[in-house]
Amino acid sequence: MDGAMANVAHIDMLAERVSASARKFIVITAVAGMGKSLLLRKLSKAFDVPVCTTPEADGTATGRAFLWDIPSRAETIAFDEAFFEHFERVVIARRPETEVPGIERLIVHGEALFLDEHDLLLPEGDPARRCQCGWPVLLGVDLEDRARRDQFKAYIGFEILRPLTAMQLAALWRMFNGHAIAGSAAELPFLPFVERTADGILSACASGELRGIVRDAANEEIGRRMERFEAATPLARALHRSGHTEKAISALQSAGMEEPAVRLFAEAGGVFYIHIDGPEAYARVLSGFSPEISADNETVVIANAMRALKFGETGRAKKLIADRFGRQSLDPMAVFASVAPYSLSFKGFRLVMMIYEDIVITDAMFERLYDYLDELPLEAALLRGSFYNAVLEFYIRQRRFNEAEMAAAQAFSSYRAAGVPLLVFYICVHQAVIRLLSGDATGAGSRIAEARRHMAEVGFESPADARILRLIEACHAYEDGRPQVLIAFINHEFDTFSQAETWPSLVEFALHYGSQALSEHFSTLSALGFLDRWRLHQTHDRQLRFMIEIRAALVMQNGNRWNDAAATLSAMQMRINRTWVEAALDDLARLSMHDEIEVAFAWLRQIVHERPDRAYLDRQISAMIANERVTGRQRRALQIWLAFVLKRTGRATEARAVLQRMFDDAARTGTIAPLQEERRFLGELMGDSRIEGFVSAAGPARRIMKRLSETGIKGRTIEQESGLSRREVRILLMICEGASNKFIAGRLGISESTVKFHVTNLYRKLGCTRRREAIAVARARNWLH
Repeated sequence: MDGAMANVAHIDMLAERVSASARKFIVITAVAGMGKSLLLRKLSKAFDVPVCTTPEADGTATGRAFLWDIPSRAETIAFDEAFFEHFERVVIARRPETEVPGIERLIVHGEALFLDEHDLLLPEGDPARRCQCGWPVLLGVDLEDRARRDQFKAYIGFEILRPLTAMQLAALWRMFNGHAIAGSAAELPFLPFVERTADGILSACASGELRGIVRDAANEEIGRRMERFEAATPLARALHRSGHTEKAISALQSAGMEEPAVRLFAEAGGVFYIHIDGPEAYARVLSGFSPEISADNETVVIANAMRALKFGETGRAKKLIADRFGRQSLDPMAVFASVAPYSLSFKGFRLVMMIYEDIVITDAMFERLYDYLDELPLEAALLRGSFYNAVLEFYIRQRRFNEAEMAAAQAFSSYRAAGVPLLVFYICVHQAVIRLLSGDATGAGSRIAEARRHMAEVGFESPADARILRLIEACHAYEDGRPQVLIAFINHEFDTFSQAETWPSLVEFALHYGSQALSEHFSTLSALGFLDRWRLHQTHDRQLRFMIEIRAALVMQNGNRWNDAAATLSAMQMRINRTWVEAALDDLARLSMHDEIEVAFAWLRQIVHERPDRAYLDRQISAMIANERVTGRQRRALQIWLAFVLKRTGRATEARAVLQRMFDDAARTGTIAPLQEERRFLGELMGDSRIEGFVSAAGPARRIMKRLSETGIKGRTIEQESGLSRREVRILLMICEGASNKFIAGRLGISESTVKFHVTNLYRKLGCTRRREAIAVARARNWLH
């Protein structure tokens, strides 16, 4: 049976049902195209009476039945029960939006038979029900014919969509554009092209052709309403509330209603909208504003400046801000002064911009920032979250991890209250970074899992943020002794990551792990090349240049290029230099600036290598360990150096105790990367059977040692492999770096003749007669990286 015949059979069945009903009144309520008129014509023949099609009942009608097909344009119809007493059967067909006062009472009291769209749909199992949603008006319509498609689109727009409220139209548009619909979907009336599952979930119909027609009709209806201001504003707000702000704003922009569009953009988050609907929607919305609005409106200017920051164009962001708010707005102290004439929104953005600027945050600056926090209303969740997010970054840079954790908790709470999963994700990433920098890989794992859950809640594609998550996961895997994950990330994704928007603490984090992995698993040159690639991207950032230089020095040390490392550190021309470190004791425990701690750490490592027997060196390392601004990773390294110095100075018992505590801490936190980086010192310590036997007696330490042995940490030292003395090894490494005998003598504090004596001995042990041959042997045996 084809569709047309199926519909005829279905109408015949309904006509028989009406005729057989014991109730006097039959009320048929359905949208257009459901077959109401066809059913009444069938009943007209059965009862042998005409069908009334006027807005008012025909007072001259006679016969035993009255059939009334109320026209679609009628909104309210008078119901005259006295008139209907003359008839045995009254059948009334109407649209859902047509009110007939009195009918509902009859239906509720059971005095009327009520038929709706579900009764008029073709029955389940009919082929037309599957292909054409069972909508009778579609039967026989060729939707692939362009002319018929256009006719049917106009029909849907006029007959079905025009009566919908703004909220209903917005929900329908969202559904037919492939988006999920929330609570507003329950307000939708019956629509023949919307399917409802048994559990009440609504979705677009299965027919691709019909979905396309409905989508086009909805777009045209939205465009029609946007031509009238009184209809445009409520529709835009309905689109916004239904979850598609971009469509709402762009519709207002297309209609030339820029002021309402700006207001709606501000309500949708303004500068935060980039985190709500994504950077692509954000860019399209901003591009829809006129040049005048883009240059003058505060909300739009700030949003464009944020977009510039996200592209790494800090200079562009500064220019936009200075052009709109004046040069004074570039001075943070002026912006956050108590009498500054700036809005809370601008101050919030200015705080975020400080993350991307090369600015040292002083205690006085922190005081002014917290004064700004006092101005923010408690319900301003996004602004308050943004404040804590920014100060969180500043605290991480200054290694004030306790304050950073508290700020992270506040930011997490505010962003959760605001309902923006991507911003919550960023806080979880920060927390994971804090824990990894603190040497707590176990704690980092839980924060990474939380970040993954919130990333899954983000309602748009965000490849850059997904890449950040993969980086954090790779670094966590590295701490777990699985370097291949981080190596794969560096090989396939790091260039893209380095060119995308990041924040300084994450860059430093990436520099550290990336250079360590490359130096350990490839070569020193690979690691230095990796750092040089970052120089190309961040040539104007003083802080980043410093991080690259300090990391390069440590990589050189790892590769036994100690002279190059010393030259790199000396060239940094800071207050904290070698002379200062050598003379310092308690001052090492009081260092508070991040840069100064990093330089002191690198110089101390250099000195431990060059002169482990130096007087008071153990006390200097202990003072540095006591510094509360030293990270957990650095503290592990310092403990290894201390054990190394104690062993070299004949205090093996103390060395074992220090090493035991270090291994216990590493086992508790699941961290091995800092231990791997100190293989130069740890290898010698673990090569001593007395120390290894003592340390490995404890279960947790034994597990860490097993993981380290799998990474090669217990490989033979150069002294063990070559038969050279420690001093001869040092001289060989300096020769490999191109040092002359005079330079070596000065560095080691011995005469040139003594240097020549050691050089002769190492030549003999290596089977060489010239420097070039000795260097070739060192490279061949992988003593140099």
